[in-house]
Amino acid sequence: MTEEDDGPVAAARETARRGIAQARKTATDVITATKEKGEELIDDTREKTLRAAAKTNRLFQEHPITAVAAAAAAGAVIGIFLPRIALASRASKLAGQAIKAVAASEVTQAALSGLSEAPKAAAIGVGKRLLSQRAKPTDSTAEPETPEENA
Repeated sequence: MTEEDDGPVAAARETARRGIAQARKTATDVITATKEKGEELIDDTREKTLRAAAKTNRLFQEHPITAVAAAAAAGAVIGIFLPRIALASRASKLAGQAIKAVAASEVTQAALSGLSEAPKAAAIGVGKRLLSQRAKPTDSTAEPETPEENA
């Protein structure tokens, strides 16, 4: 390297160092400001929580019967609506299963409509056989079928 090449390279290095130093200073300032705001938020939340706890405690001490009645009422409301929420959840699941079944049926019908009569009959026969196998009881005490019964 010659001295002529060293000048621009050194200038570029110095510019990069100044840029890095500036970025470091900016990042430090942002981190410090965020930390201060976070600490203020935590202190504010802690103060509000302590005030709410003190107020609740005071209300329970001044009006214990009312507080117990309010707690019982809240429990009753939750008890009334909780089964309805569970029922709505089950109904939603059943509706989802029905939609899937309808979609599968429509897809099957669309696939069958594209087939000629011989493959369509074969597909329907396979479907019926699968359904009949599902409907058969899985009782292990039932006697196995003999070939004569199938004929």
